[in-house]
Amino acid sequence: MLDQNMIRRFYLQGFEDVWDIGRKQIKLDLGERNFIKLNKFRNRLNFRSLRRYCIHFAPVHVYMTVLNWLMPERVGKKQGANHAYPIGGEYVIDIDSYLFWRPHSHYAGVDGVCVGCLSLSGDSTVRLVDKIEENYSDIHIIFSGERGFHVHVLDFDLRDWTHYNEEDPIKSHEVARYLYTRYLKSACGGFDKHHFTLSVDVMRVITVPGSLNGDTGLVCSILGSKKEFERLSISEILWKARARQYFFNKEWDTMISHAHPEPSQGGR
Repeated sequence: MLDQNMIRRFYLQGFEDVWDIGRKQIKLDLGERNFIKLNKFRNRLNFRSLRRYCIHFAPVHVYMTVLNWLMPERVGKKQGANHAYPIGGEYVIDIDSYLFWRPHSHYAGVDGVCVGCLSLSGDSTVRLVDKIEENYSDIHIIFSGERGFHVHVLDFDLRDWTHYNEEDPIKSHEVARYLYTRYLKSACGGFDKHHFTLSVDVMRVITVPGSLNGDTGLVCSILGSKKEFERLSISEILWKARARQYFFNKEWDTMISHAHPEPSQGGR
């Protein structure tokens, strides 16, 4: 795991504004089961404010909700989240190598990532995206920063799979995701119980694209569409994930000390 100064250096110099987070609830993982929900400080976050909080807290991971919310600061447990009101959001699949396992030479390199495992995840990702493209077109593949890939379907519409219930909009989103995940599983396989539940869960969080995986020291990198993804080798994907890491320039220490957020935060 990276130390706090290394993480701060990344967010000071390497973090790029690559995803619309304005209607997301954002959560920072500080390690050792300590989390901060940033929307309690500001109901709507922009990239600049998120970056400042990341420099200050040096999180191991940065997460966002898969749904967009009218009032993200009110998002809590599922039974009370109606007060926040969901207004759409992407459908996300988390793909790991063991979902389509086959024998290979297993070796974890300097980043702690097995190239063979990541190659299996890549093949599975292409297979699933092939099926998704029969229904949707705004699809982005993200390297998770560790074992696999996240597929974000930005033009997913719950009305394609169920009717919209104004009295229980969260349930509508959940039913649509359940039916679509069941459809993909029957067509392609690749969903164990855990990953099926994740794809259906409307209250789940996912790593913010462009943020840092503090365990591996790799960036959760946007790789683009399926066509762009297929052009990349696993070595190129890992290089891309390393390319924006600026951890060891000690001249940044003074810069970091002046880049912390201005408001006083509550406890962790």
